[in-house]
Amino acid sequence: MTTLLTVLAAAAFISWTASMYFWWRSKLHRIKLHKKLDIHQQSKKKPTRLKDDVKRRIIYLAHRFAPLGKRFPFFLNKNDVQRKLELAGFPENLDLDSFYGLRFVSFMGFSTGAVLLQTLGFINGIFQLLIMVFGLFAPAVWIKMAAAARQERIGIDLPEFMDMMSVTLQAGIPLEPAIKQIINGMEGPLSEELHRFIQELDMGVSREEAFTRLMKRNNCPELEMLVTALLQGSKLGVPIANTFRNLSEDIRNTRINKMKEKAAKAGPKVTLITTFFILPGVLLLIIGLLILNFIYNPEGMGVSGGFGL
Repeated sequence: MTTLLTVLAAAAFISWTASMYFWWRSKLHRIKLHKKLDIHQQSKKKPTRLKDDVKRRIIYLAHRFAPLGKRFPFFLNKNDVQRKLELAGFPENLDLDSFYGLRFVSFMGFSTGAVLLQTLGFINGIFQLLIMVFGLFAPAVWIKMAAAARQERIGIDLPEFMDMMSVTLQAGIPLEPAIKQIINGMEGPLSEELHRFIQELDMGVSREEAFTRLMKRNNCPELEMLVTALLQGSKLGVPIANTFRNLSEDIRNTRINKMKEKAAKAGPKVTLITTFFILPGVLLLIIGLLILNFIYNPEGMGVSGGFGL
């Protein structure tokens, strides 16, 4: 059985190598043909990183295997995954179906790698099972981290946006044109959400409803604070420019306090790790050296006789 798996793995590797070689030859032939026809662009293109190329191929396979992945929706909450995808901004155009495809591709890829490693004798059955389980849950962990990172990025970009909004509004520009003017020079998730907000206003959605949808699409405390203040300010007649300026200062102060709190908590954590992990290892190393010195060199420790070997 082991020999058969080894032969199959070798045959798969040879087949993949041959297909890549012929693909490279065909692409090289196409470039030469374009040069002969004088339609080949001589301008240098930005080189694609290997990481981006692998990511693009994985996403392509996720969309391709989406119908098959939908048949195995195990250990997943559909509503929770949909919410995480929404918070992450549907990265790489992933929807719920293609996420199931990504999960299927991840599980099959890690399972194939685990089988090959076990066949070659690098891991045992327990590590093979752990790798397969990791491949099953890796997409869910990735989308959760992507959602958290996107919401954090929105919170980081908000103070600068609100400062520019305060200055623009004080110059006499209305709210919607001011937002359009500022987000045209911005990039990132906050710009994407505000573009969608403006599009909803252009489609006839009321400002209050558009603000409510913006808040529901995200889970950023700073953004929720801003939307709540704008909704209340519009009802009470508070100048919007002052709202943006005051909230910008509050958000910056809150973020600074959080950073100070994290820095204050870092000391006890480092002490805890040192006490329970590093210190026992150092003590065991010292004791081990003393025992070895006592066994092999008892005279050096002032002991007559010993366990010299």
